[in-house]
Amino acid sequence: MGHIYKIGDRYCESFSITEKEVSNFAEFSSDRNPIHIDANYAKKRGYNRQISHGAIQIAYLSKIIGMNFPGPGSVWMNQTINWILPVFVGDSIKICLEIKSYSVATQTFALSVIIVNKNGKTVMQGEAQVKSTEEISCNDASDVSQLDAPYKRIIKTGNKVALVTGASRGIGASIAKKLSFDGYSIVVNYNKDVDAANEIVNEISSKGGEAISIQADITNDIQINNMLEKIYSKWGRCDVLVHGASPPIKMIDALDVRYENIDFYLNYYLKGAISLVNRIAPSMKDNSFGRIVFIGTSYLFGEPPLGTIAYVSAKEALWGYTKVLATDIARYGVTVNMVSPSLTITDLSENVPLRVKELQAFKNPTRRLSTTRDAANQVSYVCSEFSSYTNGINIPVTGGPV
Repeated sequence: MGHIYKIGDRYCESFSITEKEVSNFAEFSSDRNPIHIDANYAKKRGYNRQISHGAIQIAYLSKIIGMNFPGPGSVWMNQTINWILPVFVGDSIKICLEIKSYSVATQTFALSVIIVNKNGKTVMQGEAQVKSTEEISCNDASDVSQLDAPYKRIIKTGNKVALVTGASRGIGASIAKKLSFDGYSIVVNYNKDVDAANEIVNEISSKGGEAISIQADITNDIQINNMLEKIYSKWGRCDVLVHGASPPIKMIDALDVRYENIDFYLNYYLKGAISLVNRIAPSMKDNSFGRIVFIGTSYLFGEPPLGTIAYVSAKEALWGYTKVLATDIARYGVTVNMVSPSLTITDLSENVPLRVKELQAFKNPTRRLSTTRDAANQVSYVCSEFSSYTNGINIPVTGGPV
């Protein structure tokens, strides 16, 4: 087990800016600007004493990051700095760092930085993005590993049944657990990993929910038929369909893509969706209630990363199907929506370069990547009775504007 951190953890350390240090730094860096080393020069420019090199304070900050907080093995990746007041030779300063967000998956921290002088006035503030090469752990619900923190219940569903495809892992597993908490009986669909699927079922059952696991390859119509026969044989209904089954993302250059690359994803997203809807929606129509949710991607809203042409093209096709289907069947009490997470740490994103994950987390206003619970909470809403007037929309789960 590595170091354990939580948001709000703070570290402070005090330093004295001596004339010897300033002189040594001027010699080492060749920055012999007289404002730093000549007291008379500084006085003529309106300062009582020489002004310390700003880089000296940065050096102390580097010492804290590398030796104390987070500590050995830390790599300083990025920073924003705003100098507010000068620091003079002979001053004492206190540097404080605080964890604002972090990701165990990418081993990165967003740290707020503030430096105050001996009078308690802020002389510098900013933010540092730091990567740890040591193992880190956390006990905070903002991290992707915290999928089991208490959910907020927003509905009571009676005896309604929800089918979640690809529910043995990642986003699908989190959605299955959330909908169970909302009161649905859950069908945990999986393709290959029966142990993982049964683990989700057992977890739901241990908390008083009802769930079964059913194997079905969503690209295979025969297996879909067999799965639905089991569902209708047990419950006689299927009120909610959440289709999130997906293969791992394969990065393909736009000039190398072939139709079969896109068709590979279309089989999961579009063909799978049509096969499921054509078999389930008629019973939703008969019951005058249904919720259909497709899992999209935030790449539909903005500039997609290089190499995702096959993946995004297929998701775009699914989004087109979502809009038209929503228009056609809303009059039967059935809504159709899409929930589109940004890059989320699951096994499906293992092929995404670590640097891409780190940069996306740093650029996000929340300074973190999406968690599976973020998507699950949005799915919970559009599956509820409160969402009857929410139809044909794509909900971005992005932590900020897209």
